[in-house]
Amino acid sequence: MNHKFCIRGRQVTLRATNLSDISQYKRWNNKDLKAWQLDTPWSDSNLSAIINWRRTWIYDGGKPPYRFLEIEAYDKRHIGWVVVYHDNKDPHMTEIGIDIPEEAYWGRGIGEEALTLWIEYLFDSLNLSRIGLSTWSGNLGMMRLAEKLGFALEGTIRCGCRVDKTFYDRLKYGILKAEWDGRE
Repeated sequence: MNHKFCIRGRQVTLRATNLSDISQYKRWNNKDLKAWQLDTPWSDSNLSAIINWRRTWIYDGGKPPYRFLEIEAYDKRHIGWVVVYHDNKDPHMTEIGIDIPEEAYWGRGIGEEALTLWIEYLFDSLNLSRIGLSTWSGNLGMMRLAEKLGFALEGTIRCGCRVDKTFYDRLKYGILKAEWDGRE
């Protein structure tokens, strides 16, 4: 198992999951965290399945290509993760995600750097032509981040999710490898 695997940026390091990360996931398994309110409608705010997925991955030998990596901040604190939903049979529908439950690290460009490193890794390691990202109209930060990274809004599913008795649109973004490589 390659626990040493990491991708270093200026502010963050993306690294393989270690058993010591599980305790952090247990702490984050709290429905009152603001991160889960923004992750709505996908989050059921129960990280039990993710905790089990991480443990199984570690015990099975944790081999690349990585489907998730942990985000470690500049101060060596574990603050979240990035994930990819990839089907080898239909790689053009690959979707990515990011979660940073540690609210103190928001608004510093950490999410932007983490996703940039993740996208570069995925385009290189999975030989993809496109990467998608889904969010909802209540998550303004994720919408801004997708656009800042060069993702195009490819579709809107009007009133596609309901949060606290209010309907919001689901938003589908995508970026082609050629667009990613050609950005400034």
